[in-house]
Amino acid sequence: MTILSSTRNKIILLLLISVLIFAAWQAGLEIAYAKVLVGTTNFSLGIVKKDTHIEFEKKEGTDGLYQFRVFTSIDGRKGHYPQETSSLMQPFIIVLSWQIFLFFVLKRKSAWRSLGVNIGIFLLVQMIFLILLTGYYNSTIQQYIFTMMLDSFYIIALILIIKDNMLYPVFRKKVDVKG
Repeated sequence: MTILSSTRNKIILLLLISVLIFAAWQAGLEIAYAKVLVGTTNFSLGIVKKDTHIEFEKKEGTDGLYQFRVFTSIDGRKGHYPQETSSLMQPFIIVLSWQIFLFFVLKRKSAWRSLGVNIGIFLLVQMIFLILLTGYYNSTIQQYIFTMMLDSFYIIALILIIKDNMLYPVFRKKVDVKG
């Protein structure tokens, strides 16, 4: 596309896509993604633990804030505890914006491949995080890994973007080799 030949136009397009995705996120995309994340995590948990599951619910006493609630057995007794969603789910806006942007600057096949790999990796890492959350009070190792991953999702999103920019020259100038 000739309109996307300059880096400036690409950055403007990426910013516009990000704003639109953020608006969609606020309008309900967050809830849809949370249900997908909780559903896939509960499916995985159902294979291993029968008495453990996660729910996505509206926080009591707040207007429009949501949280995860983990239901599990702690020291042989059933219990539940909340987990904030923002640092876990908001980085998905970055990944999704980037993936949509790639459809404007790459060939369709490359964009679809990147979409499958990046969304798959990001969803898998988030599922692992939620699975670790269910055993938080039962294992010191799970507490350590959980704490280490707690605010890492923005970094993971950035790594996925850097990986794509290394594989595909999105923001690099193409150099013609004369010889």
